Amino acid sequence: MRIPVVALIAALATTLPTVTPVPASADVPTPIIFVHGQQGSAQQWQSNAKRFSGNGYPDALLHAYEYDTSIPTNDHAIAGLEAFIATVRARTRAAKVDVIAHSRGTTVMHTYLSVPERARAVRKYVNVDGRSSATPPGGVPTLALWGSLQPNGSIGGATNVHLTTLGHTETTTSAEGFAHMYRFLRGRPAFTTQVVPELPALVRIAGRATYYPQNTGVEGVVQVWEVDSGTGARLGTAPRYSVRTGADGAFGPLPVNGRKHYELVVLRDGQLPYHSYFEPFERSDRFVRLQVSRPGGITDNVDRCPTHSALTVIRNREWWSDQPDSDKLEVNGVNVLEPAVSAKLRQVLAAFVFDDNCDRVSTPGVALPPFATLPFLTGVDAYLPAQADGGGTIRVTQTARGSEGRTRTIAVPNWPSDAHAVTVQFKDYLDNGTGGGRHTSPW
Repeated sequence: MRIPVVALIAALATTLPTVTPVPASADVPTPIIFVHGQQGSAQQWQSNAKRFSGNGYPDALLHAYEYDTSIPTNDHAIAGLEAFIATVRARTRAAKVDVIAHSRGTTVMHTYLSVPERARAVRKYVNVDGRSSATPPGGVPTLALWGSLQPNGSIGGATNVHLTTLGHTETTTSAEGFAHMYRFLRGRPAFTTQVVPELPALVRIAGRATYYPQNTGVEGVVQVWEVDSGTGARLGTAPRYSVRTGADGAFGPLPVNGRKHYELVVLRDGQLPYHSYFEPFERSDRFVRLQVSRPGGITDNVDRCPTHSALTVIRNREWWSDQPDSDKLEVNGVNVLEPAVSAKLRQVLAAFVFDDNCDRVSTPGVALPPFATLPFLTGVDAYLPAQADGGGTIRVTQTARGSEGRTRTIAVPNWPSDAHAVTVQFKDYLDNGTGGGRHTSPW
């Protein structure tokens, strides 16, 4: 059943926390609304939301607006955004909001701001690697950040900053982009551009189980399991939490330990369980997304058999495999990112790793169709032997470009692909784990 956009916004609004009004004389930040781009979600704002939080923004002032990017027109997105902004203003009692939009989200915002009444509700606007224009949209003070996808972009009368060494999505998720955003919105440099760890016992996670790329909620059960960092195996006989989700797919906030590893699994009657594995949540994160593919969706192109495991490995910083300083993504010690698999121009954020044709043979160096022609995605033929009970371990290791060879590993069980879907999500920043120190912004 398709839920009307405005009804969905109203449902999501019930999960937004209410902020106690603060006297106008206090240095209170303006609420921020993040607007994602094509095939995006709140996931693209996880890191920078945590950076804003670490620089004094209460989590209750940070909101992500999501819409269905499988619809080619933007009318539904604009109508939903209008309702969402009204809800945030009412809940926070703020006269205006700040908006940061990326890619297709900038087109949504330009149209939204073209109506003077709507523009009056926006104090400042950040346009990230998206639409150009002759003047600031709606006359709203604008910062425009331009990455490698739009290296010649410009908005007349705005503050234009070109970060052309960064990927299209990286411009949104990076510390460099954040530094410019924060200074523009607050009028001073950020105290830090790192994601500042919290005390492990204070970390909370919250988010939504959603269908990709519609961003509609998944009704079912979300379980949270603590897992062994070396094997990915579950610790204990029962989940830490088991939460039933409603039409919006929302769950949390749930306390977790910021130094431990967790599996979050989405369970639905008669459907594959969707397992998601993460690096430790070193800081509270309210934009966690557990993405599920509908029948007829992208994962229908993954060959599923009891003999092999299939993984979707995501990072909201492009995987580049054809540069002098390239990313490496090793699965059980084998690098699956050959130059043709995730070239810089492809802007790859997610790699589907599975045994093509279920023939128990790997074919390295080839980007599989249809993933090879889809934006932000790639596919790799890699045979990963499975066990019926997931009793073995698959070690997924990234060596990120710019990391000076440092590695990070997420271990997952070798679930059989005909009965389980598995996602592995790496952080998109290079801070040093839970011990990251103070780093003062140079901007």
